[in-house]
This record gives sequence, structure tokens and C-alpha cells, in this order.
Amino acid sequence: LIEKSIIPSEIKQKVKIDLKLPQFYTIKGDTIILKIEAVDNSKWNYFAGNEIEKEIQINIDTSSPNTEVINNNYAMKRGGSGIAIVKVEDKNLKEAYIKISQRDNEKNFIKLKLTPFYKEGYFVSFLVWPYEYSTFSADLIAINKAGNISQSHIPIRWKKVKYPKANIKIGDNFIKQIAVPLLNRVRIAVPSDAVDIFKEVNEKLRKIDEKELYQITNVMLDKKIDNIYINPFRPMKGYAKKASFGEVRTYYYQSKKISQAIHKGLDIASFRHAKVYASNKGKVIYRDFVGIYGNTLALYHLLGLVSTYSHCSGFNVDNNQFVHKGQLIAHTGSTGAVFGDHLHFGVYIQGIPVEPLEWMDGHWIKDNITNVIIKAKRIINR
Repeated sequence: LIEKSIIPSEIKQKVKIDLKLPQFYTIKGDTIILKIEAVDNSKWNYFAGNEIEKEIQINIDTSSPNTEVINNNYAMKRGGSGIAIVKVEDKNLKEAYIKISQRDNEKNFIKLKLTPFYKEGYFVSFLVWPYEYSTFSADLIAINKAGNISQSHIPIRWKKVKYPKANIKIGDNFIKQIAVPLLNRVRIAVPSDAVDIFKEVNEKLRKIDEKELYQITNVMLDKKIDNIYINPFRPMKGYAKKASFGEVRTYYYQSKKISQAIHKGLDIASFRHAKVYASNKGKVIYRDFVGIYGNTLALYHLLGLVSTYSHCSGFNVDNNQFVHKGQLIAHTGSTGAVFGDHLHFGVYIQGIPVEPLEWMDGHWIKDNITNVIIKAKRIINR
């Protein structure tokens, strides 16, 4: 296939050779032998040099992986969640994932990891429609070691949703008492202009903090899942909703529009330093300060599902601690870029923030998660 002469500069040397079979070559059988021969320029063996030979067996795979979507939730909204159970079979499987993309721009996509489910060859993953994607498409992708690719579309109906808008006035008290101390704490230079100070917090620091939250919540701790049961999240008792997920916030200073942001969680409040509880068992994967979000606690539940609790005044659990349903985990507060005492409750799937209200609704969980799993198991057991 190829012959190459080498002038070594050292006794040992790595050589990279890209091999391609001639187009006219027809492979017979499911294996080929790659024979490697090397000879040096020694005058030994009647000037023929020293020679060594090695053979490597290479498996030939011209078939694409077998992929099948077993079951998934019927519909999703922008910023919403779902679940899919799939089947992937290939003896030389290299990678399998769910590709979430924008239908009108497939170059912009994320990969959702799959977790082995129930029986061999089956996998499960929660689904997400990222808030930033105006359109949505989900596909099961499988690639084997030979580079053969299979793709199966996951049919999901779109649900229309209109997120609220809010106009928020920023005063000098917020700039002096909240924004400036926060920038000092995170070691970002404080501008001289009040508007620039707020922009540093709302735009620069927010971007840093959201990247950190992605890294914190983009985890998968399950090797295999047999059963999936999730209680509706009820982090506080007797709370009132103060701000919604997906809320488009426009900020004004002295009647002039100065900045904008998208709210990526649910704000709820009751009284000062209210108790915060775990609604589902999980593991504490983070317990520290996150810029505008203040003191933040993150619990890992299953399948990349993470709940977060921000602006806390204090924590009642430690890092890597396992918590049970109903356990006291924190108290509300006003840490971070806020004035009033409340809880910023977030839900993330493999690092992507999603609508918390869905996961707080028992009927939604039953229809879109529990029943989908039950039906998938029936199909698998046929």
C-alpha cells in the first residue's frame, strides 16, 4: 500500500503513515491483515540490512449501527424537558448520543449523553429544548469504530409558549450596596460610571456565572438506570412565585434602557431565612458562592437532572453528602445580586437550564416521564 524511506535523527522515532485502500480493491471477508515490514541500512546479511515484520488483524465493518426510538414524550415547549428511550446495537459501537439542534440551523447543536437502561442495548436520556433555540429537532445518532453512522429522528410535537417580560428600574442604592461590593468580591474592576457598573454585573459577570453553572450541572453519575421515579419538586412551604423562568428582563436607569437578561430559574419567597427542603433524594455536588447567584447549592438526582438553590443565607448539608426526600438543605437569603430575601430555584439537564415549573407539576411528570418509561418497558418486554 505504501513505502517510505526514513532518515532517523534519533535511535527511536515515531512514524505516522495515513493508509487508504485503493478504490479498485475489493474486500472479501470480514477481516484484513495489515503487514508492516521495516529494514535498516546495516551492511549485515550480505548488505541486505536487518529486517523485522509484524502483522495486525483489522476487522472490516461496512454496516451501520442498528438504531430505534422505543418511546418518548409527545410534545415539548421551548425551554422545556422530556425523555426518550432508545435502542442501539453494534458490536463495534464507538459513540451514541441524542443530538438536539435548531431545525433551521443544524450546525448549532448539543449532544445529550445516553445512559444504559433496563436491558442490554437500551438507553435513556432526558431531553431538553434549550431556551436559546427558536426551533427544535431531536435525533438519535450512533457511530461505530469503522465510521458508519445511523440517525433516527425522535418525533416530538412543538408546544407554543410565550414567556413574560419585565421592566426593572435600577437605582443608585442597588449600584452602591449590591453591584459594587459584588464586583469587588469576584475581583472584577469597578468602572466609574453607574451604568457601566451595572453592565459589568448583569452582562460580564452573568456570563461567567452561567458558564460556571453549566460546568457544575453538566454531570452524569449513573452507570445504569432500571427505574425512574421523581417526586414533584417543592423546595419551600407556603411560598409565592416572584419571577418566572424565561422572563425577559429589561433594566432601566434614570428612565433609560441600559441592559437586558433572561431569567434562567424560578424565584419564590415566603419569609426571611425560610427553610429549603430536598424534594428528591440526591447527592450534593456543589456548595459555594456563584457571583450574581450568591450562595448556591446543587443536588444531583439522576440522568443528568440537577436542582439548584441560590441566594441562600446558609447551608445545612456538605459537599458529596447524600440527601433524602424532605431533608432540610438550606435557608433562603439575599446573597448575590439581589436586594430581597428569596430562593432562586433552578433545574438543569446535563448543564442546560429548563423550566422548573414542569418538574414541580406531578401531572406533568406522570404524563411526560413516568408513563413514557412504563410504556417503554412494555415494548422492551414483548
